[in-house]
Amino acid sequence: MWIADMDFRTAPYVSEAMRRRLDRDVLGYTYGPDEFFEAIAGWEKTRHGFDVPTEWVEYCPGVIASICQAYLTFSEPGDKVIVQPPVYDPFKSYAERLGRVVTDNPLIFRDGRYEMDFEGLERLFDARTKILVLCNPHNPVGIVWPQETLARLAEICDRHGVIVLSDEIHGDLTLYGRHHIPFCSVSETAARIGIGFGSPTKAFNIPGITGTAYCIIPDPEKRERFHATLENCKNREASIFTIEATIAAYTHEPDWLEAVKHYIEDNIETVVSALDGSDGIRAIRPEASFLVWLDCRALNLPQDALIDLFNEKAGVVVNNGAGYGPGGEGFVRLNVGCPRSIVEEALSRIRKVI
Repeated sequence: MWIADMDFRTAPYVSEAMRRRLDRDVLGYTYGPDEFFEAIAGWEKTRHGFDVPTEWVEYCPGVIASICQAYLTFSEPGDKVIVQPPVYDPFKSYAERLGRVVTDNPLIFRDGRYEMDFEGLERLFDARTKILVLCNPHNPVGIVWPQETLARLAEICDRHGVIVLSDEIHGDLTLYGRHHIPFCSVSETAARIGIGFGSPTKAFNIPGITGTAYCIIPDPEKRERFHATLENCKNREASIFTIEATIAAYTHEPDWLEAVKHYIEDNIETVVSALDGSDGIRAIRPEASFLVWLDCRALNLPQDALIDLFNEKAGVVVNNGAGYGPGGEGFVRLNVGCPRSIVEEALSRIRKVI
């Protein structure tokens, strides 16, 4: 229950679209059709209220791969990249592989909810700080960042000449009536300094169609530079199935997606009710996605012993919270994007071991 993908069948209309494409019996090279970019722009408008001209949209080879391309485009080895842990660990690990220096600005956990530490952020900037990576919604803590938070972040980063790379792959999975706010939509400032990365892979359960992602870059100068990097690395060519799956996902009525979200909400409530803190573990209700952040600090276990309790003793394989950086110690991440019977079995094992 660790990997960040759902254990449900792919949306049927996505599967059907790929089957129809296979029936054509020609799988040669292709160009991204206008419908691909129009589908993404239409989805952003109808689902997230973001009016995106199609020229702002670019195919890109996966969200993390494309963030790496942005590291190469907008920074040099030795430059600083800011992340906000506990956060998805590839932001840091791949930046370091590319010779960038990663600086942590840990989130503040207050009254059971996470907030950005703007005072701490202001102290981190220097002449070599080039990029801040935003997780929006935030993985693993499940926050859907509000408009005012994103606007303030944009103002601060703009004042220091820092570009914001916004990973929005979980944006289609907001829960409990909340709405995803794309970073580049919050203000003219955010549009000028931001790049948004999205994909249908999480929401429509198609992670195996690798390279299925896109970016939105309102600023023409940044768009031209980033396009050049993708072109120079031969990374602007979408696969046939990326095109078909994206168009199908983003042009059908979202009834399937809404049903999945309701099912996930019920799974989350099952976990929250079972792990309410009375046994030493408290589930933090996420505002987006199928990943639940479990606060296990009351168990007073060393992190290695905590992970052993889940993975070995209970037989429920989770993500180690410490792997997400400062603030992750004492926590684990649990995937509940699966049949409820699996969730109930996991909870039974966890509570028995405790």
